[in-house]
Amino acid sequence: MTENSESGQLSEGGGILTRPDGATIAYHRLEGKTPGVVFLHGYHSDMEGTKALALEEMCRAQRRAFLRFDYFGHGRSSGDVLYGTVGRWAADAVAVIGELTQGPQVLVGSSLGGWIALLAALELRDKVAGLVGVAAAPDFTEDLMWQDFTFEQRRTLMETGQLELPNCYEPDNPWHIHRSLIEDGRNHLLLRDLIQIHCPVRLIQGQKDEDVPWQTAIRLADCLASERVDVTLVKDGDHRLSRDGDLIRLTNAVAAMLGAIQES
Repeated sequence: MTENSESGQLSEGGGILTRPDGATIAYHRLEGKTPGVVFLHGYHSDMEGTKALALEEMCRAQRRAFLRFDYFGHGRSSGDVLYGTVGRWAADAVAVIGELTQGPQVLVGSSLGGWIALLAALELRDKVAGLVGVAAAPDFTEDLMWQDFTFEQRRTLMETGQLELPNCYEPDNPWHIHRSLIEDGRNHLLLRDLIQIHCPVRLIQGQKDEDVPWQTAIRLADCLASERVDVTLVKDGDHRLSRDGDLIRLTNAVAAMLGAIQES
């Protein structure tokens, strides 16, 4: 079953949302009670990951609304990830959440998805009732890429427009970074100022994360305007936080936030 983009009719199941430029965003949704849950995946990931599916199963058991989708250039959505940018992914997320959900939502963002969730929450203040970040990586294009590039890597990127980086998850499939990812990322940096998000926020971060330093979670918590921010540090946790215990921790955190929102 799909979403009819001409009439705006919503239906449960998988579908395609067409953006004004013709790009197509693949999604899967469950109908149910609110607050609903929206999952935002990481860079070079997709909506079929273990965290997304664990949350979907939790929501199905609770008869709660749930939405997961693939960013431009990821999964089953159209486009080439090389030409994706933080601004584009955030705009697509705002459109997907706005068109495919009803009522208040809890956004759950993993890695890049944490950055996108924050940007979406700033745009959809009245719709976002809570936010959960898993190894959230706001500003990673500047703080974890550009600042770590060597002089030669920076010169290659600026002169040729692209840079090849090793992929620790798939050594035979290196990542290719386009200059626009870095340049556009600078228009969406959040950790340089107060972030005007006032809803409850829960941050879960592994201390053995080799991609996002655990201090990022503390820095993010300090920047958030909300007084309702909890940080959970997982001493033996890596970046993915997708072990059975990690998934239980995540679903429990989201369930607890949903319960607190409903009681308030």
